[in-house]
Amino acid sequence: MPGDGALAGRGFVVIGAGVLGVCLAARLAQAGATVTLLEAAEPGLGATRSSFAWLNSNDKSPRAYHDLNHAGLRAWAELAASLGHPDWYRPAGNLEWAADPAGQAGLAGRVHRLARWGYPAELIGAAAVARLEPALRLPSPPPQFGWFPGEGYLLTGAMVGELVAVAVRHGARVLTGPAGQVSGFDVAGGVIRGVRTAAGGLTGADAVLCCAGRWTPELAGLVSAASPVPLVGWAGPGDPAPGLVVQAGPVARPALARMVHAPGICLRPHTGGRVHMEAPDAAVDLHTPDAELRQWAAELLRRGRQVIPGLARAQVMGYRVCVRPMPADGRSIVGWLPGPAGLYLAVTHSGVTLGAHLARLITDELRTGTPPAELAPYRPGRFAAEG
Repeated sequence: MPGDGALAGRGFVVIGAGVLGVCLAARLAQAGATVTLLEAAEPGLGATRSSFAWLNSNDKSPRAYHDLNHAGLRAWAELAASLGHPDWYRPAGNLEWAADPAGQAGLAGRVHRLARWGYPAELIGAAAVARLEPALRLPSPPPQFGWFPGEGYLLTGAMVGELVAVAVRHGARVLTGPAGQVSGFDVAGGVIRGVRTAAGGLTGADAVLCCAGRWTPELAGLVSAASPVPLVGWAGPGDPAPGLVVQAGPVARPALARMVHAPGICLRPHTGGRVHMEAPDAAVDLHTPDAELRQWAAELLRRGRQVIPGLARAQVMGYRVCVRPMPADGRSIVGWLPGPAGLYLAVTHSGVTLGAHLARLITDELRTGTPPAELAPYRPGRFAAEG
């Protein structure tokens, strides 16, 4: 986007170089703002690295939240076009089927509802699926399949790398390690004036934009203990936010080309001839012993082999526990934190789908001072009101 005089010369600190942070840093820098991107590790090495990275508004409600995510798909298409259609953007479509009549009825109902809402969704038969995705072993007898051609996925490592490079080309500064680890905020006169880091640095800012995922409540608490930012539990035994992600390969041809949601297993292509797999019932947390994680990884590969014959000789090539940032009420948290002025939060379980669109909405809000109507249901102040 061209430089915007309303943002030129204004300084912003973006905390967190996951998908939300890099989208926002790139957008602000392109608009002419002075941007410092802080990351305690390396860009993209948090939840973004492990994400299923599914671009979708498949089963998101209410309608307003569906529409927000559908706009997210369009925003990625526009961003990818502006960057010359990079390989990390994969709008390859998504296939889904269910294991039992109740599941099939639920899938059919969802497809019909999405189609009424103008979302690309249809039911197709086995012959059409075989043409779309010859890598699959289809169940017998075959059910109807949900086909969502507008969905896809991102290769998040390459995406983060390119958007960081875009931000830097437009003048952004990127600090990592202790120099990018936030230790506190400089507050004067009820306004946040800058960010302090573990390396002892202080970066002044007209506003601070926190895109720190699961660490958002901790950072918000440094500014205002009276303004809660509740996330689903992630640190304790049995907490539901962590999930297991597994990569397996190599995959024999024909290799998987699209996203697949099959009973008990979700799959998508990954880099290096691998497949990325997740399972909704893989109950793991940050305290799960490695031996149990290995058992779950082997189980996911077993399930994957039932769906993709090309995994017959594949091995588990990697697995990790990913902590998903999940707001406690299931809705994104986007907006100014009540309390000292100057801290804007963006944390959501739909970060990959919404990243490009939220970056545009937030940049427009910073430019105009007008809160976007689309974000009204998601402001952080709703928790203070509930308390």
